[in-house]
Amino acid sequence: MYLLWPPDFYDDFTSRLWMTYRHNYPPIRPSSHKTDIGWGCMLRSGQSLLANTLIIHFLGRDWRRQNQSQTAWKQYSRIAHWFLDELSPRAPFSIHRIALLGKQLGKNIGEWFGPSTISQVIQALVSDFTPANLSVYITTDGVIYKDDVHDVATGKRPRGDFSYLSFKPVLILIALRLGIDSLHPTYYDALKSCFEIPSFVGIAGGRPNSSLYFIGLQGDELIYLDPHYSRPALETKSLSQYTKEDFNTYHCTIPRKIHISSIDPSMLIGFYCRNAKEFDSLCEQITQMSKEHSPIISVEQSAPAYDEDVRSENDFGIMSDEEADSDDCDE
Repeated sequence: MYLLWPPDFYDDFTSRLWMTYRHNYPPIRPSSHKTDIGWGCMLRSGQSLLANTLIIHFLGRDWRRQNQSQTAWKQYSRIAHWFLDELSPRAPFSIHRIALLGKQLGKNIGEWFGPSTISQVIQALVSDFTPANLSVYITTDGVIYKDDVHDVATGKRPRGDFSYLSFKPVLILIALRLGIDSLHPTYYDALKSCFEIPSFVGIAGGRPNSSLYFIGLQGDELIYLDPHYSRPALETKSLSQYTKEDFNTYHCTIPRKIHISSIDPSMLIGFYCRNAKEFDSLCEQITQMSKEHSPIISVEQSAPAYDEDVRSENDFGIMSDEEADSDDCDE
């Protein structure tokens, strides 16, 4: 199979962390779920997006699983371990933690997530895990507000301190719906352009209630990692005991493609910026992309101050129900 693909691409593809359904893990209490088959595909796609962002964050975009130093191996295995299927401090991004946090957001354990829910869960889990040294910005209206990203990435330090030293690496998550029942053809070119942006880290989406993780592009076909394969939960042991073979099921060896017209319009797009310079470059690239194609993402300096637009009823001569009732009685 690998002979059908350029070696550089194939090495890159097979180095991507691939989160799939798992079974025979400890139940996600208070439920009895020991597997996420049938409901966890968006949770797993979200894990894949976050896991590969963390690989880039700690090991760089050029890291490859096939040729890594002992130091890189230790960091890689640590990242993979963060996603193991157990409820423990050693696995801050486990399916257990994702499902339980989703419950706080109104999703029952065993219920499918949408892009907005998984983005909120990722943001909360990363925020609570200091060793990740990563910030997460989410938007659901297709607009990246630069001031808000600054606040997230710098801990709301003064605008004048917008520097490499103060800007914490940030994962930008954009939840979009680009059509009603299917992806509108108007947005094909803009969506494909996202794959050409260096800070792009993938798309979690797919068919209705059947999420995939898109990581590449060939013509009008998107290359993806499919979470709909069930594997036994990986045995938990100390990091020093893991071997490369232990993590083989976390890597896919067969690239699969789907035509862009077949994907669901509801999706979560991710970008990773290591510093302020990379963020500025991303904003420039998105702005240019919006000029060349029907825009799916835009950049603004700051969010509208909606509270300033709110006026009292008296400004419009509107009576409250109580006032109206009083007038009726006077008559």
